[in-house]
Amino acid sequence: MKKIFFLAEKELRVSFVTPLAYVVMAGFLLLSGFFFFTLLQEFNSQLNQSAMLRELCPSLNELVVEQFYHVLEIVLIFLIPILTMRALAEEKQHGTFELLVTSPLTSSQIVLGKFIGICGVVFAMLGLSFAFPLVLILFSDPEVLPIFIGFLGLLLYSASFVAIGLAISAFTKSQTIAGIVSLVVLLLLSVLDAPAAKLEGVAGEVFTYLDPSTHLDFLFRGVISGTDVFYFLSLTLLGLFVANRVLEAQDWR
Repeated sequence: MKKIFFLAEKELRVSFVTPLAYVVMAGFLLLSGFFFFTLLQEFNSQLNQSAMLRELCPSLNELVVEQFYHVLEIVLIFLIPILTMRALAEEKQHGTFELLVTSPLTSSQIVLGKFIGICGVVFAMLGLSFAFPLVLILFSDPEVLPIFIGFLGLLLYSASFVAIGLAISAFTKSQTIAGIVSLVVLLLLSVLDAPAAKLEGVAGEVFTYLDPSTHLDFLFRGVISGTDVFYFLSLTLLGLFVANRVLEAQDWR
């Protein structure tokens, strides 16, 4: 475990030495803040209209928090490939990959170290963006439990996508190719609900289950299901397994 955390710490240091992590985090926070306050302004407009028309008050969780989390879900699809594309592809490009595979580290330790390091950057981004829902908790009256469960869903979602990006980065020495392929794969995963709506029977159920948005919807509403948690953990383990097998094959060569 010490070797894994040493490599994860090294990955974190490298990320924050270069401006890449700062640029990604700054962009993420700017987008997060813009969409959060846009949603909050829309909620205030609907609240005023409901007061004038004597209708039921709109739900703060549904109109602001859930929609905000859905925005972060989409933004992460584009930002995670930027962080994962250099994980292993850069090592191969700069010739340091041979040093890694010939070091006392096993391929699984390399994969886990890289994974934990990148997750640290992504989780830091999400942690900073959580300041916006925290403002609602402190100065308004939303349902608190769904906010934390939804944030947990974002963490699981991010970890699974980092694992997929890491696996793709293991296949190539080109950061550009790794980034583009990761983006395409994550986008394809995120639009599986489109064919699922048109298919019937087992095929439709399979596509619905494979769509991460389906599982996030329940978590964003504050519903924790073993099926949803298992889905994201399985996706994470699959990505790490593929990355590990690719490194083992390249190490053998």
